[in-house]
Amino acid sequence: MIKLIVFDMDGLLVDSERQIYVRVGMEVSEEIGHPVAQEFLISLMGGSWDSYLRHFKEEYGEDYPIDAYWDRYSERIRYIVENEQLRLRPGAQEILAFCKENGIRTAIATTTKQEMTEKVLKNTGIGHYFDFVINGSMVSHSKPDPELFLKAIAHFDLPIEEALVFEDGHNGAQAAIRGHCRYIMVQDLAHLTEEDKSNAIMVIDDIRKAIPYIRKENERTAGIQAATQES
Repeated sequence: MIKLIVFDMDGLLVDSERQIYVRVGMEVSEEIGHPVAQEFLISLMGGSWDSYLRHFKEEYGEDYPIDAYWDRYSERIRYIVENEQLRLRPGAQEILAFCKENGIRTAIATTTKQEMTEKVLKNTGIGHYFDFVINGSMVSHSKPDPELFLKAIAHFDLPIEEALVFEDGHNGAQAAIRGHCRYIMVQDLAHLTEEDKSNAIMVIDDIRKAIPYIRKENERTAGIQAATQES
């Protein structure tokens, strides 16, 4: 039985990675005269600030002007989230409505910090769908550590077998694997390893494609429970 679905936010429900994070990162790096590759920025999605900083130094050297980059980058991201309409990913509205209509609890588990998480949810108008939101300001370890997912599931006092995680990135897949969570990958920008894919229940290109699986799984387990009670 799937009683809880834990969603990543950026890139999965909200088109923020494609619409703003990667685009702005490339623009800002060009403006400060130290351009970075699009593929590099995509590889950073879903990680912590420490990871972000470490990978920048490894890829572009210790003297990369990361403070100048980050100041301009974060200021522009904040402006966009506050003043421009963010797009939802295809199927996001449908699967959230499906969960609500079928009594499936929902949570967001995102590495994005609290202030920005709240702004994104307000901008997109989907905050009311969620029973619980856990963000990067509420944990000690970011993905690929499973802390976000495990705390989200623990909030509902459910066995881990009754939860399902949705992710779109490598770090999220690794967090689900390390936390022994069932997960579905919705492939988009991020490069996924064979391990990410092989451990997933399914790998899909549109989140709506998971709805028949969830419905069938809950009908199957409800039937088993009913048969057990009758016997």
